[in-house]
Amino acid sequence: MATDEAILHFEKKLTPKVPKGTAGVIANWIVELNVIFVISKPRQTKLGDFRPGHNGKAPRISVNGDLHPYSFLITTIHEFAHLGCYLKHGREAAPHGKEWKGIYTNMLKLFVDQGVFPSDLTKSLQLHISRPKASSCSCPILSRALAEYDAEEGEFLGTLAPNDQFEFRGERYQYTLLRRTRVLCRRMADGKQYLISSRAKVNPLVTIS
Repeated sequence: MATDEAILHFEKKLTPKVPKGTAGVIANWIVELNVIFVISKPRQTKLGDFRPGHNGKAPRISVNGDLHPYSFLITTIHEFAHLGCYLKHGREAAPHGKEWKGIYTNMLKLFVDQGVFPSDLTKSLQLHISRPKASSCSCPILSRALAEYDAEEGEFLGTLAPNDQFEFRGERYQYTLLRRTRVLCRRMADGKQYLISSRAKVNPLVTIS
């Protein structure tokens, strides 16, 4: 397959999986670095992985196909950073050592600076970049931010109306007021108020008057 055709092939394959405007970049990485890129079935133990090439075989990267586009992109960057670290340092560098962290943060920052992510997630990513972890799951701030975009059952909080009640992460709340991209909500158990992303998936509750 010619280079241009290969890039278009991967771009088409990746477009439904990643944020708008990023598929072409990843497709170029795959082709230029001669990587076997696999969109994997869901795995409980990991979001993605990298395996260096050996015995003449190309390096391999896999990313879970059930991830939300933002998680898919971050995981893909994470694994390509492993590839970049391996190509530059071989097996001498620690898997998530300073060499990998430098490459990973530089790659991730390019997408953050281009405005690929929404503002609430961008703030979490900026903190994550300052102290990158072995995975997005091991960074509490980023993990919580990404959880609001997971493809779980329910409706987006922003589609509800004031006074509607809903369940979110095992707690019952009442929709109070929309504030730009977040909703002021009252927790039913104690009346405390919280700001929750309007894109958070919640389970609406039917109230009987």
